[in-house]
Amino acid sequence: MNITEFQQHLFDQGKVYGYTEMEVYYSASRSTAAVVRSGEVDSYRVAETQGLSFRGLINGQMGYASTEKIAADSIPFLLDEAAGNAGILEIADDSDLFGGSVSYPQLNTYSEQIIQTSPETLIAAATRLEQLVLDSDERITMVRQSSASVREHELLIANSKGLHCHQRDSIGSVSVYVLAGADSETVSGGWFDYDLRDFDDISIEDVAAKAVHEVVSKLGAAPVPSDNYPVILREDAASSLLSAHTSVFSAEQVEKGFSSLVGKLEQSIAGSNITLIDDPLMEYVPGTTMFDAEGVAASPHTLIQNGVLKTFLHNRKTAAKAGLSTTANASKGGYKGKLGISYHNLYLQPGTRNLDELISSIEKGVLITELQGMHAGTDPTSGNFSLACLGYWIENGVIARPVNQITVSGNFYELLNDVEELGSDLRFTGSCTSPSLKIGSLSISGS
Repeated sequence: MNITEFQQHLFDQGKVYGYTEMEVYYSASRSTAAVVRSGEVDSYRVAETQGLSFRGLINGQMGYASTEKIAADSIPFLLDEAAGNAGILEIADDSDLFGGSVSYPQLNTYSEQIIQTSPETLIAAATRLEQLVLDSDERITMVRQSSASVREHELLIANSKGLHCHQRDSIGSVSVYVLAGADSETVSGGWFDYDLRDFDDISIEDVAAKAVHEVVSKLGAAPVPSDNYPVILREDAASSLLSAHTSVFSAEQVEKGFSSLVGKLEQSIAGSNITLIDDPLMEYVPGTTMFDAEGVAASPHTLIQNGVLKTFLHNRKTAAKAGLSTTANASKGGYKGKLGISYHNLYLQPGTRNLDELISSIEKGVLITELQGMHAGTDPTSGNFSLACLGYWIENGVIARPVNQITVSGNFYELLNDVEELGSDLRFTGSCTSPSLKIGSLSISGS
């Protein structure tokens, strides 16, 4: 029984039970992964998970139930369970059902070609990736893990008011984690890449080359003297810092007073070169979606436009309280998760110059490539951060040497006003992305 058939049978039986309103939230994923070590297949795993939550109005009260088993005998269990706890459980944040948006975007988020990637192809890719890395540089001492995988995900939100949102997405990826050494020093690192259309379009050679460069370029690192320096946050480090502070854009956090942006709509909160966009409709990036966790049609929104705060992220509940329309940013942490708010594909609008060009504009400064201790070292409410980091010393417009054992400190909101230039190097590896950022000055604690 597929999920659509299950949902229809459930609703038919629910009417017999006396339910007047019903909704299901179904989530399922399937992944296939090959891991290679020392030229041998270390593991080959196929993993499947699925689950469904049901809520229904019976005798004027809302009941809830969930199951991992999508089969006919789960239907009476769900209906009995929800009827039994109707009115007992206090879940006030999602008590009404949404009948659906007028129209929905149509996006290509699923690739049969990716999902049909053979086990032999995955194993061959992981094996070749490992060998390319080992053959590329004598300083590579070990490949801890070389892996290749494909994954698909399915989501259905449907209710008796006419809502029926269904989406499938897929992704193929490869990754490698490497050790390198020289003298008594050992460093580690890696790289990964993905494709949403065809696994064969992933360049194994490119992933190997970047992984090797990431690792061996760390050898011989040393701290720099403590001071305030011009800093470039490379795109991955900048994305991590942005991600750590995104909660302040949630209308839930604003309501609770946990956001420093309370009362600042239509005010300037960043430099005029800063535009922050949440665009769930960008094709062929991981955060693409046609609807949010409440089944509201997704659409792009500009949170910061040329430095001015334009909107917060809303679900239906927070939007109603504010007298606004939802931004379709309702989220759930799985089928059992509580309804919340999150972005889909949040990114800072890039500039025009690449990373090398940004580096060439600095006489003396630091390029930061990795931030560590994000959970303990950041405070989203105040914006203050103090983080251990790795990177490179820049001198006369070129990278001079690797840097370690340093800490970068500052305030995220002040940083947004001190961005001198944004790079052109957006790399959409997750749902929160930033290009490289050239910052006028940040405090670096080192030797």
